[in-house]
Amino acid sequence: MAGKKGMKHYSLEIRQEVVDKHLREGVSTWVLCKQYGIDSTQVQNWCRWQREYEMPKQLTGKKRGRPRTSGGEETLEQKIKRLEMENELLKKFNELLREEETELK
Repeated sequence: MAGKKGMKHYSLEIRQEVVDKHLREGVSTWVLCKQYGIDSTQVQNWCRWQREYEMPKQLTGKKRGRPRTSGGEETLEQKIKRLEMENELLKKFNELLREEETELK
């Protein structure tokens, strides 16, 4: 991860050590922040990631921003799937209209 200029990066070993001390040994985040020179919100994030992903690093592969498209064109499979879904939706709508029509008569 690139990050901003001057931004500190911590190895996975350091992160794991800090998280273990906090979660398993009960050392406060304040003490860990002073000992390692880490911001308290960073320690909290690492601990949250440890609980969620079982690792003090976010491994979701989330991408920020809009997804890139190749000219906005659908693949043939995507188009077929979309049209099939539209077709099913229209069939259900048509059935509902017919039911309402028969109830009104």
